[in-house]
Amino acid sequence: MSARRAGARDRRRRFGLLTVVLGAGVSFAAACSDADEATLTMPLTPEAGASVPDAASDAASDASTDAPTDAPTDARTDAPGDASASDAADASDGAPLVLPADIYDPSFVPRFDLAFDAAALAVLSSTAIADQKKYVHGSFTYDGVTVADVGVRRKGSSTFRAYPKKMALKIKVDRYVPNQRFRGLTDLTLNNMVSDPTSLAERLAYHVFRSAGLPAQKANNAEVYINGANFGVYMNLETPDADFLERVFPGTWKSLYESNYGSTWVPGIEDGFEEDVGDGTKADLALLFDAVKNAQPATLVADVTPWLATTQWLKFSALEAITGHSDGYGFAYNGSHNYYLAGSTTGVFSLIPWSTDVCFTDNVTVVDAAQPRPADFAAGGDTLLVRCKASTTCWPDYTAQVSAMLTAYEGLDLAALALAWHTQINGLVVATPPAKKEYSDAYYQNETTKLYSWIKARPAKIRTQLGLP
Repeated sequence: MSARRAGARDRRRRFGLLTVVLGAGVSFAAACSDADEATLTMPLTPEAGASVPDAASDAASDASTDAPTDAPTDARTDAPGDASASDAADASDGAPLVLPADIYDPSFVPRFDLAFDAAALAVLSSTAIADQKKYVHGSFTYDGVTVADVGVRRKGSSTFRAYPKKMALKIKVDRYVPNQRFRGLTDLTLNNMVSDPTSLAERLAYHVFRSAGLPAQKANNAEVYINGANFGVYMNLETPDADFLERVFPGTWKSLYESNYGSTWVPGIEDGFEEDVGDGTKADLALLFDAVKNAQPATLVADVTPWLATTQWLKFSALEAITGHSDGYGFAYNGSHNYYLAGSTTGVFSLIPWSTDVCFTDNVTVVDAAQPRPADFAAGGDTLLVRCKASTTCWPDYTAQVSAMLTAYEGLDLAALALAWHTQINGLVVATPPAKKEYSDAYYQNETTKLYSWIKARPAKIRTQLGLP
């Protein structure tokens, strides 16, 4: 048997679409079907996020993820002329491994191999400020296909790590080779999950947002190897970029801004938003901020609706509260940040979740759905959600959305899904070399058990906080 085919069979045996039982007769594969993982494909309008798309639209968007030149998976398993008698004998084991076309498919754990030369490793090992976000040359291999020259840099703030520790990574496929793509993508994001001892919270949060029909990233867990060394289980997260915008807002997107600070959304604070996609002027952002500044309490929602998808904004805020997102837009313990504003061709903005790795826990702080927090931890200032609470017309709309989102949340059977995903990655997490772990195996298991309890208890806690029936 060839080494490559042996590796493929090993991957199939370890996690190649294994069935994991979820209660009475529900399989892991069924729980992670296209219908369950449906992603938003809709115009970016003031009422964006009002409905959940069907599986057919998701399948169509997934199909567009692959570059037209991608060969069938089976053809990539062995190099030309690599077939042998032992390979033929191996075929009798069963069907050959066929990995899903979508690298974010929740039913499997992809393995990504990165390789760097000594010069690149020297940069990745550096903690100098000038080096922390510097791109280096590397190669990227997945499913027998190697992209020989990609750009790789480290990412993160509190989660930033230097080589040889478990680095969080951004991969830019076309950094050094213009127009180069991998599976139709130009960017990949691999989060190290060092803030999430369960290795599940971040993935679960994005699943909740998507399931509610909101524009949000696809995600699964992945194994990452660097120069042949096992770096452990990562979060393989769809990167917010132009490709993402086209998937969730086909033909209607214009701009994308990452919030670092400035969540008062008033004129003069535009520098707090990093432009990832746009024309360089931030003119559309300025129009939103001007509308927010001039909005009146009695007509708050109506005043901003021409520039903000207000139903989506309220649902987004409700889901941050429900998932306990203590490091995002509405309830951040250290100041509002970690979200994106996506602008449309008509000037209307929608919110995109980000950095959800401290959801589903009270370890950092307890998120109170009735107490949105200031825009800035030190300087204060009100987010639009804080102003909503003071509005007799807005706050009832928010609480109604929380109630609706709670019903949707309870319908997900999220604790069962968390158990299935834990079963999917548990062996890989335990097998991670100790040098790449920041938690003991006992702590990891204990936090995972607490996660299940937190998920189940959350609806009652939210209803108590807001006085909902």
